[in-house]
Amino acid sequence: MIERIVIFGASGDLTRRLLMPGLAQLTEQKALPSKLKVVGSATDEWSTEDFRERIRSALAEHAAGVGAEARDRLAGMLDYVPANVTDAKDVRRVIGEHCRNTLVYLALPTALLESVLSALAAAGLGSTDAVAIEKPFGSDLESARHLNELLRTRMPHPTVFRIDHFLSDDLVRQVIALRFGNRVFEPTWNATQVERVDISWMETLALEGRASYYDRAGALKDMVQNHLMEALALVLMAEPARFDANSIRDMRVEALRSVATPSPDWIRRHTVRARYTSGSIGSRKVVSYVDEPGVDPKRNTETYASVTLDVESARWEGVPFTLRSGKAMAADHAEIAVHFRPLGRRVLRHFPGITPNVFRLGLMEPYITLTATTIGDAREGREHELELHTAEPRRTPYANLLLEMLRGDATLFIRGDEAEESWRIIDPVAKAWAAGEVPLQSYPAGGEPPEVSPPRPGSAGSRAARS
Repeated sequence: MIERIVIFGASGDLTRRLLMPGLAQLTEQKALPSKLKVVGSATDEWSTEDFRERIRSALAEHAAGVGAEARDRLAGMLDYVPANVTDAKDVRRVIGEHCRNTLVYLALPTALLESVLSALAAAGLGSTDAVAIEKPFGSDLESARHLNELLRTRMPHPTVFRIDHFLSDDLVRQVIALRFGNRVFEPTWNATQVERVDISWMETLALEGRASYYDRAGALKDMVQNHLMEALALVLMAEPARFDANSIRDMRVEALRSVATPSPDWIRRHTVRARYTSGSIGSRKVVSYVDEPGVDPKRNTETYASVTLDVESARWEGVPFTLRSGKAMAADHAEIAVHFRPLGRRVLRHFPGITPNVFRLGLMEPYITLTATTIGDAREGREHELELHTAEPRRTPYANLLLEMLRGDATLFIRGDEAEESWRIIDPVAKAWAAGEVPLQSYPAGGEPPEVSPPRPGSAGSRAARS
């Protein structure tokens, strides 16, 4: 088990808001190794006590549900060493000459990653060590391949955890248990029974001061390429031979390989990009995206992305999968929605009002519902929501991630070939959008985003996506 965590970028927002609160939660649950040490490092010339006080302040704000005793215990585990993470000598000094059982967490901007990996290679990490790399993993397919090659050649021994915190969320993890632990779901999870699948992440948040990152990424790269693609893989994947990290990740990769590479014509017809203009969300006034501080209107960054994909597998052929994400929406709404096919005409004639079943798994809130129909006194169908009760998550996504890294379990992390497959699918869309081949539309903050009709399930058009 990991005995020491070294966090490069320890003065940043990720450490304050997510990593330290996650560690505090694990401290309270007594889930951490008894002798764990956490070393923070950044360019700031702080002492260890300065660092501890800053983390205490961060925990008071972002880990309010964790008791004071656990917060104090975590603060007592902390050390701080100022360093330049791109300097090999500094990196060796922070990590130590003979490190073992060390997790090096790179809480750093992606632009630094290549130079950081070069410096880190000189530290001589071994097979009992690990390196954690935050998303986004690359900015396109070529850069993702390049990063994978760097990791393979410069750090062949330590375990590499490519992080997508979406996979660690308890709500998303339920997909595997629901599908493969219940006979009632798995036999209907195919093109014979399912008409379409929608995976959505809509939020009322606008830019909220994230222009430095978001204006260069946009909704497609910020949410669709990673988070929603991972949810898609969980829906598509076949049952693994074993429920271990290698087998589950094998199935996720195979699922993504079955998704057709979108052709230029497919992209023009079945993708949408848009950004919000000024409007109101409830009582809150929202300025237009282009008027947000730090935004460059010439970048034409989208705040809403919708991409419909075609899957070329025996299980899913002809079923459209639509992934969509947007900011400044009227309401927070995130779910996997599996829409089943309508019943036959004979049943519909006999029982008017019957609607197709819809299975919904909430991604922001813990809900699982199945829209079903019963018959009223007049033999007319009445729609009902059947709810499967679920418990609130015990841990935050980052607490889950950290615990699995400490245990050395890679199930919840992205494999190198998995990252490349996600980019293989999304890269043509990103390039077509950057070239202006799909017009940038608009929607008012708090209003409805534009849409296009997905291909009809089973149509010839739904089988012509691969370029």
